Amino acid sequence: MKLKYIFTALVAALTLAVGCEDDIETYLDEVRVSSSYVAIPAAGGSQTITVNAKSDWSFGDIPEWVKVSPTTGVAGETEVTFKAEATTATKEAMLYLTCDGKSQIINILQQTKKVELEVTPLKKFLAAEVGPTVYRIAGTITHIQEISASYKNATLTISDDEGYSVYCYRFGPPSGKKIEDLGMEVGDFLTVEGQRGDYNGPQMAQGGVFVSLKKSLIKVDSVTVKMPETGEFGLYKEPLPLEGGQFKVHLTCKGDGISVVVPDEAKSWLSVNAIETSGNSSIVTFSATANAMGDRTTVLTFNTTSGGTVNSAQANIDQKGAILQVTVGEFLKAAVSPAQYRLTGTVKKISVSEQYNNADITVADALGNSVLVHRMKPASGKITDLTIGVGDKLTVLGQRGEYNGTAQMVNGVYESHVHYIPATIKEFLAKEVSDVEYIVTGKIVNIKEISASFKNATLTIADDEGTTLYVFRMKAAEGGPAIENIGLKVGDVLTVIGKRGEFNGSAQMVNGYYVSHEAGSVDPEPEPGDNSYSIDLSYKLGANAYDDGVATINGQKDVKVLKIGTSSKVGDITITIPAGSKRAVFYAVAWKGKATTLEFSTGGVTTGSIDIKANDGAINNTPYTLTVSDSDKVNEGDKYEVVVPEALPTDMDFKITTASGKATRAIIFGLKAFKE
Repeated sequence: MKLKYIFTALVAALTLAVGCEDDIETYLDEVRVSSSYVAIPAAGGSQTITVNAKSDWSFGDIPEWVKVSPTTGVAGETEVTFKAEATTATKEAMLYLTCDGKSQIINILQQTKKVELEVTPLKKFLAAEVGPTVYRIAGTITHIQEISASYKNATLTISDDEGYSVYCYRFGPPSGKKIEDLGMEVGDFLTVEGQRGDYNGPQMAQGGVFVSLKKSLIKVDSVTVKMPETGEFGLYKEPLPLEGGQFKVHLTCKGDGISVVVPDEAKSWLSVNAIETSGNSSIVTFSATANAMGDRTTVLTFNTTSGGTVNSAQANIDQKGAILQVTVGEFLKAAVSPAQYRLTGTVKKISVSEQYNNADITVADALGNSVLVHRMKPASGKITDLTIGVGDKLTVLGQRGEYNGTAQMVNGVYESHVHYIPATIKEFLAKEVSDVEYIVTGKIVNIKEISASFKNATLTIADDEGTTLYVFRMKAAEGGPAIENIGLKVGDVLTVIGKRGEFNGSAQMVNGYYVSHEAGSVDPEPEPGDNSYSIDLSYKLGANAYDDGVATINGQKDVKVLKIGTSSKVGDITITIPAGSKRAVFYAVAWKGKATTLEFSTGGVTTGSIDIKANDGAINNTPYTLTVSDSDKVNEGDKYEVVVPEALPTDMDFKITTASGKATRAIIFGLKAFKE
């Protein structure tokens, strides 16, 4: 009978979904085993594996020739022993370990004759189909991920001279041996048997078995680095400094000569200075240049030959880099690398793990770009002590990673954050003047100025009850559009962050900056005659224009008014008439004894003018006391109308200017627009 190894491929549905950094312990979350393959000698004997289950478990359909102890268990770790008597015929079985409705397959083999498999080239193994066929492969160990005494297996990577590599996942020792006693090291030549598997790429599947090990004729004993303080060489314990410098790789070599391989991508910053050999000891001296970029790493390979066979050893070298300050958008465009980035953004989503002392945080910039900071750790202490909240400004250090084609920050470490206290407009107004920053949302009811020159905006927001907050010189968000390009309009719902300030006894928000806004709508148009003196249109102050005045008009107190011009200088103001409007009305009076003319223009083109009458109450400083003619006949008295031929297709700005060569002061109020 031809000897067969039975390794059953795990069902695709039994995959474990994890983040890109997670270590995969098995393909089942409910139950984990140290090995899914058990080999018992023909002369009889036993083998023990470790079962790690989340709840009660049991074996089913155990054949008579193998004894299992115990056959059931509870949550936690349990040692399970498989035992068989001597046999003259090869026996094999497939046992099902069931936990929470999921089954882990354990393959049992008792063989009477060892059949030596031919070594399959790594290229051919990688091209093979996933399945139960067992292959023998061999190569130089280039990376060791884990040699686990607890799980009695090892995970590592082997490579051949053609540049092909195979990830060998959790293979076990031969019967009677301990995995940790095999002495596997990087550079050794390993032979291992197992099935072709696949998990995020080709690999040798769990359940493989160690065959043999040939110790390398070359070994890295240590790496030393020249200390700038003393000029002496000390043991390499942390990455090379940003400034660069010299380091030495100390080797034991029993082959014929040494050759050094520096990867192409590292040749720009690493060079070989000298190779010194004395007996079986060699020292290779390198120089590293200063690093103006992010963190970088490389793997140096040292080769020697004996009888035509190449033996290799490797040394991993890291160098600190400058921390690259980037926006979220710039980070997303960067390549996956060990470079270190400093990223600042607004927290949009946060999930804190007290158990693992980290947090998944999504941060965004002002342009709407967002990225997940995967498992950010605190610089020290507990993650819960940081009290990071949605809306806060977070700065974190980490590397550009990727998971399933989506960019993320990995190995992130908290650096700082600014915590913003959410507050309603009423709550904000009730606060004391301080340096505490609050995040406030309200509807824009007036825009005093949006200044491209000073890169800020001054406006008023209100809550649903009409309580208003004056936001003084709000700046654009860092990395976002200029304040004049955000597109803020009266009626929009604005979120802004700032401090409680005060001016002339009136509360206001200061040192604020824009967070976000949602398009809104202005309040329903008033009917003619209702609140006729209120200013219902958006406006921007121009030269020599002021909106800090109030007046008593025909007995109605505290009416907001706009003043344009001074005793000697013309003034101007720009009003925005909304799309769909057919006419606009307003009240205007000139200074006492000095009638004037208001000129209208749009897009730099003069469209008309209106003569306005002097008013005895327009004198001195605010507050004014005005008596105006509120005639229903437009353009009689102090009420005026601007009519357009057709309904405006878009919002349109009209500039109102006091005419030069005449009296230059006027007071305007009652600005409204109508669609009929």
